[in-house]
Amino acid sequence: AMSPSALTYKCLAGELTGELVIDAHCHMGPWYNFWVREGGWAPAMVRSMDVCGITVSIVAPHVAIGPDERIGNDQAYAAAREFPGRIVPFVTINPNRPRQVIEAEIARWEAEGIVGFKLHPSLHGYRASGEGYRPVYEYASARGLTVLSHCWDGDPHGAPSVIAALAGEYPGASFVIGHAASGWSVLETSCVEARRHENVYLDLTGSGMLYGGLEYMVTHADPERITFGSDNPFIDPRPPLARVLMARISDDYKRLILGLNAKRLYNL
Repeated sequence: AMSPSALTYKCLAGELTGELVIDAHCHMGPWYNFWVREGGWAPAMVRSMDVCGITVSIVAPHVAIGPDERIGNDQAYAAAREFPGRIVPFVTINPNRPRQVIEAEIARWEAEGIVGFKLHPSLHGYRASGEGYRPVYEYASARGLTVLSHCWDGDPHGAPSVIAALAGEYPGASFVIGHAASGWSVLETSCVEARRHENVYLDLTGSGMLYGGLEYMVTHADPERITFGSDNPFIDPRPPLARVLMARISDDYKRLILGLNAKRLYNL
């Protein structure tokens, strides 16, 4: 067994880590069937980040992954202007729209700068490999950008194998399998795919973590391709953060996962 690390002791003492922590999978705003504190808007998110020592959050507002990607992207970029250096926007598109509408929405943010894309095949009811998402993959691959895609145990729309196949098709882009520890079948498949494709990354976001799941990821995939995420404000960021800090892995690996990997991946 591994002896507790310095970051584990900081967590147990309730101290801020003092490390770079990038929460690379966040939302923003209310959700239709879920209580979200203070409406989940950017000021409340930044306060929660300050409480637990999160440096930066990358956000895709709930309305963006749900009914209206234009309003959601507007909200994300407005929050980034309000909290520069703390909130960073994802761009979200809806694959059910005509191709010219999707391309126009991507173009709308080009001048402001696009850090990455957040896709939600499950909420969109659309397979990740479908034609409607292709403009994103083409754009990201041509510019070396990152695509974070929702993935969930048992959900066929964005299965790890589907996302990994896209990584093979679009080698210029990086693909992050969201919620890669949502179940053992997803976790095991995700680790296999991360070994096969060097542009596949694994995301820790979820309301729970498989016991030993992070240790399994570090052993069976690459610790340089695991990113921390919390789903804040949908989920309180403190438990997900503690799960990394308390994991039986080295502090060097924890630093990669908490922030250094995302810093490189999103050019922050």
